[in-house]
Amino acid sequence: MKKNTTIIAVIAIAIIGFCISGCKKDKDNEPTERELSFHLHTLVGNTIANYNDVFSDNTGRKFKIDDCRFYISNIVLIKDDGTDYPLTNVVLLANPNVQEYNLGKVPVGKYKGFRFLMGLDSVTNHADPASYPSTNPLSYQNPTIHWGWNNGYIFMEFQGKFDSTFAANGTPDADFFYHVGMDNLKRTIDFSASAFEVSSNSDYEIGILFDLKKVLNNVDMRTEFGTHTMDNMPLAVKIANNWQGAYSIE
Repeated sequence: MKKNTTIIAVIAIAIIGFCISGCKKDKDNEPTERELSFHLHTLVGNTIANYNDVFSDNTGRKFKIDDCRFYISNIVLIKDDGTDYPLTNVVLLANPNVQEYNLGKVPVGKYKGFRFLMGLDSVTNHADPASYPSTNPLSYQNPTIHWGWNNGYIFMEFQGKFDSTFAANGTPDADFFYHVGMDNLKRTIDFSASAFEVSSNSDYEIGILFDLKKVLNNVDMRTEFGTHTMDNMPLAVKIANNWQGAYSIE
């Protein structure tokens, strides 16, 4: 009887050892990094922005979008211990037709939130587009989104047609163009309190909304229909200041 008890004990110890070894092995094989991406919806109010439909601004004035592109850069994740985790060399040139933007691999773990620039930092802004491969968003684009005369990028190009009637009861018939750039017009978009967790089980996607209707807050399209930044700095500043309130978490 004692011999049988000893054998059972040995078997039990072996099983426990095997389980511990197996669990450790499984844990060692778990990925320490996962792919992170932005799922970005560009909206006009509650409607997905596109280049086909006619939309209304906050006053009911109708407009149509012909081009909308904007730079997102200097993305920084805020780890659970409060330290920053910058995503180096990640620059996005976003537009309404694209929702998925891969940011690369990041460490598995909990994050307090994140922040990014709408626009580009000064060094990147004054880099030579010719120095980047054609697949890079900082390379020359067609149509262009870089000012050769100013040695800098257009942080947001938003243009199309708007209803120019005084009563705002017509159809889009006149051009609007908001080309906003220059170092002092970059804006930090702060989601430092929007916590998330990247697990080892799957890649993670952050849902973001960007509302062009909010970009047009307090902009009278009939009288404030255009800026190349330097030729109408007050309007460019107004639009850049609206960027911060135009973003939200999905």
